[in-house]
Amino acid sequence: MVVVTPDLPDDRDLDEGGLDLTPRDDAPVRRARTARRRWAPIVVLVLLGLVVGAIALQARGASLYFKNADEAVAEQASLGTKRFRLQGTVVGKPKEDGAATLFKVQYNGVDVAVRHTGSEPAMFKAGIPVVAEGHWNEAGTTFESDRLLVKHDADYKDYDEEHPDRVDEEQSTNT
Repeated sequence: MVVVTPDLPDDRDLDEGGLDLTPRDDAPVRRARTARRRWAPIVVLVLLGLVVGAIALQARGASLYFKNADEAVAEQASLGTKRFRLQGTVVGKPKEDGAATLFKVQYNGVDVAVRHTGSEPAMFKAGIPVVAEGHWNEAGTTFESDRLLVKHDADYKDYDEEHPDRVDEEQSTNT
């Protein structure tokens, strides 16, 4: 029988190779952990800042202003030579001038002269709505465009007349 006296520590487990509860000096380990913990938020913030900066840089080109022709003329002074998108309907027949195409767009009765450099969509012609991407020239007299988008009206009536040999849906299911 083992008698435990209240003044002396109970060392029964130590004799049998049990749990060692002797205090250790962990100061160097704690300092290393503390230093890592101190730098971790800073590293995370720097990485987060880089990601946000990259997203903002990519989004910068995607956020062009969209103005109707009448709005663009009214806000011409504030727009200056900043890049934006101009919407209007092509008025008159577009004319070729060397490497550029000259035409006018109109919206709410306001005409804007456009000088487009670049390729035109296949459906580009008079009387259709277009969106020209570019900026006002230095004099503010002409809209300089380098990208042209055409609105498709999804009207295929003329297609049937131009392509009479096209197979109809009824013909293709009956064969």
